[in-house]
Amino acid sequence: MATWILGKSPWLHASRVRLRLDFLPPKSPSSIEVEHMPLPRQALDVSVFEEMTAEYTLAVSQNSSVFTPQTSSGTLVNLIRTADYAAAESLRKEMVDMKIPIQPHAIYERAARAVLQTKGLKNRGEAFSAWLSLVPTAKEQWSSFKDIRQQLFRGSNYLNIALVMRFGLIMASKGYITGDAQSQVLNTLARYASPPTTERYISQLEVVVDSFSKSGQVKVTPEKWASIYSLVIRNQVLAGREEHALQLARVAATRERQVTDFTFRFLLEHSPDEAFTASVHELRQQISSNPYSIPDVWYKRTCSRTDTLALTSHLRYLRRAIISTNPPTSYFLSNFMNAYHATGRTRAMLALRKKAFQHSHKAKSLWVMAEMLYHRSRNEPQLVLVVFAYHFHMIGVPRRTILKTMRLISKRRAPLSQRTSLPKHLLNCQYDISEKLWPTPYHTALVWEALVWSTPESDHERMYKYLLSVADSSTSQKPISSPDFKFAPSLLQLPKRAVDAAHFSPFVKLHAKRGRPERAASVLRDMMKFGLSPGVVQWSIVARGFAEYGDPAVAVSIINRLEEDSGSQDRAGVSGDHADRTPSILDIGLYTNVLRGFVLARCLEHAQDIERRIRRRFEYIDGELRATDDALRLLRNLERQMAS
Repeated sequence: MATWILGKSPWLHASRVRLRLDFLPPKSPSSIEVEHMPLPRQALDVSVFEEMTAEYTLAVSQNSSVFTPQTSSGTLVNLIRTADYAAAESLRKEMVDMKIPIQPHAIYERAARAVLQTKGLKNRGEAFSAWLSLVPTAKEQWSSFKDIRQQLFRGSNYLNIALVMRFGLIMASKGYITGDAQSQVLNTLARYASPPTTERYISQLEVVVDSFSKSGQVKVTPEKWASIYSLVIRNQVLAGREEHALQLARVAATRERQVTDFTFRFLLEHSPDEAFTASVHELRQQISSNPYSIPDVWYKRTCSRTDTLALTSHLRYLRRAIISTNPPTSYFLSNFMNAYHATGRTRAMLALRKKAFQHSHKAKSLWVMAEMLYHRSRNEPQLVLVVFAYHFHMIGVPRRTILKTMRLISKRRAPLSQRTSLPKHLLNCQYDISEKLWPTPYHTALVWEALVWSTPESDHERMYKYLLSVADSSTSQKPISSPDFKFAPSLLQLPKRAVDAAHFSPFVKLHAKRGRPERAASVLRDMMKFGLSPGVVQWSIVARGFAEYGDPAVAVSIINRLEEDSGSQDRAGVSGDHADRTPSILDIGLYTNVLRGFVLARCLEHAQDIERRIRRRFEYIDGELRATDDALRLLRNLERQMAS
């Protein structure tokens, strides 16, 4: 400021300065009077001044503060706080290259979650591990990792086993050895990862926990290891891998780890043979912890007979039964949904759904199955897919096809002819779930059926090939080998018995209805290659396909072969133990279906032969079954037409 003033006229350079006082004007009378005025004798009146408020104090403290330059860790935290993750990633790499220490901070969870949410990111696993490893330990600042867990187990349309393993190991390195988050990781790996992958994860977990324990921050008791091994063993059994569960129990014995006695009783209940039972008893004597006496709760579910109750009585029954140990069947719940929605009300349905979702995963799975059956009964296959994709991991189903179908029914992308309005209770954020559920074969069978009837004909061959690969993976317990799979095939593995005959039924029905009975028969042959026996539904569909569109003699030969098999079973049942008999698949529905096919194909002689078999085998009297009466009525009409 002074330099600026000196550079202006009339000031001159310092060497040429001449001070002159004669140019100043004379003093005025008022200024002379002020100079001679006496000082006041009374005290000052402070009321004319403002009070010292916090505003003045803050201004003084800010002006008097000393500027402190920001550290690299502080700059990194501020970049994440402003959601500039690209700059934060660049700074983090520079700090790592220059070996500058980064102070742990809970805000780095945001960066780890952003890595999971970014699409098309390369080296996602390394970036996720780098950011998550910067969070404080459980002792310094505990965290539930809610957002990251929701993105891993709920927000993604596919299950990334590699990221799940990274998440679990990093949590263990931070002191989160037991708890909900680690249990969620162990449950997922035991059910959907290959057994070698799960065993390798537990081995790595022990190494991480051992190094963390040496630091003195946490002590892992034998009871905690017993709970970890027991949890994984039980989930292996539920996935149909009893032998691998027994192998993991042997691994626990070699590592001197205990297993709860409840887990051993669970193994004994699912024992496939006597050798397995003997091995379990031997291990039970060696490593059973037996800390508590836990009663068995694994008994079969039965449904109460409430068909005669009124709608209000049904509602009262469901409020208690849906959270009980004896819940209703999904079909009963679906029928109630149909009846209740017909009244135009939704409040009770929302209350029931909330009760089920707050109770347990089993109640959630039951409710969602009922919702899928409800939309199936209304001929809404797209909504069946929406319900499944929202609540379940897309395991054992064609994920890309489901996502493509869901995009087509989106209001922003689909044309007006394909738009579908979703029910209110499906989109209510009040019932959001923290993690996706594990699908059962009942759920995935409905998904395959919905896909067959909601996708174009050109996609069916590709979908069927994928179903064969899924069935082969489930039967042989090998990873799915598919060309469009994104992750390492050695990580994701389906549970045993993940595919049953109901998965093939939509393809059988599709080929039979569209005049391709030979293709329908080839689907049955593929089923039997995987050890799946066709049931009455599949045989009925194929026989009717040949009766209506193919060779009638083949349909008759199918009926004859089934009758012979049924007769041999009856003779074996007379001479042998009835408990070992396989129930006969012949029923009147199969004959009725074939009869209708012959009538539609105008094969009068074959239709009359099927009628004689129905009356002789089942001693049928008109008026007993509506479907059979309708088929016989069509036969009488055909006889009159042929006679005229």
